[in-house]
Amino acid sequence: MNDRNSHASFRSGMSFLSLMVFACLLLLGSGCASKAVIQPPVIPPSSSTGPDESVSEILFSQFNAWKGVRHRIGGTNRQGVDCSGLMQAIFREAFQVELPRTSRDQSRMGQRVETGQMRPGDLVYFTDKGGDHIGVLVADRTFLHASASRGVTLSTLDAYWWPRLRRVQRVLS
Repeated sequence: MNDRNSHASFRSGMSFLSLMVFACLLLLGSGCASKAVIQPPVIPPSSSTGPDESVSEILFSQFNAWKGVRHRIGGTNRQGVDCSGLMQAIFREAFQVELPRTSRDQSRMGQRVETGQMRPGDLVYFTDKGGDHIGVLVADRTFLHASASRGVTLSTLDAYWWPRLRRVQRVLS
């Protein structure tokens, strides 16, 4: 009788463990993107930003408002945010521009820009660790994004990020 209870308890524990492993794999596989493609027009920045305030200054201000927010897959607010949720919130708050929810859809917004023509406000789209990742250029070679390990942060297009850069899109004219 004791062996039978031990065996049933072991099987129940294994079922739970299998379910947890499946849930983790599902979350890891979801990343920040889906497969849909959207090609809307380039949208000019809103006139509600002051005439003396540059796009770079606005984005640094957004960074100051968001820094310290932790990364959370599927997150869209200051309780936790993922890369595409951050871009969606920043563009809505700072420029009154609505972006799609996923990084892949966001990476197809506006017009494609050559890397030599990048400027603040351009979306920078990466493939990182097998998944999609997106940020916004704030200044020359500096971009704002939600890092899985550091939360909302500024990074440089350095030896790590530069080779992973796949596309630059201009959504602000």
